[in-house]
Amino acid sequence: MQAFNRSLDLIAALLLAAALILVNVQIVCRFVLSISVPWTEEVSRLVFIWLAFLGAALGAREGSLIVIDTLPEFVGQRWNTIMGPIVRLVSLAVILFLFIGSIPLVNSVWPTTLATVDWISNGWAYLAFTASFGLMALYAVTPLLRDFARLVARRH
Repeated sequence: MQAFNRSLDLIAALLLAAALILVNVQIVCRFVLSISVPWTEEVSRLVFIWLAFLGAALGAREGSLIVIDTLPEFVGQRWNTIMGPIVRLVSLAVILFLFIGSIPLVNSVWPTTLATVDWISNGWAYLAFTASFGLMALYAVTPLLRDFARLVARRH
């Protein structure tokens, strides 16, 4: 799992580098060379979409997504042991619902292509949703397995 996580971190870093390069190429071409390179805008938008959704999955992995924790902090550790697994299970259900719902969306737009780069499918942008939700589901299952292991250990 560590190698998988390192690979995702590397992919995110490469996407960020690609976005920076594409945007800078667009700026140089437009304002320095006075030429229009329309494909850089569309491809950089696609890269930014992937970067945002991969970042959301990595945020879920790190536990750094925005949460409302007023009630858990008010009721203390008991909240986490009782309600934590329930909240994680409901979160997983929502993530799986979004994952399953994103698949037909990807299929429906896959035949269309970007306006300026006709060999890149619009489906790649929507596939970022599916990949992100799949990764979030993977990262949501791990704490649930830990919760289950703790519950089994208490019983024995």
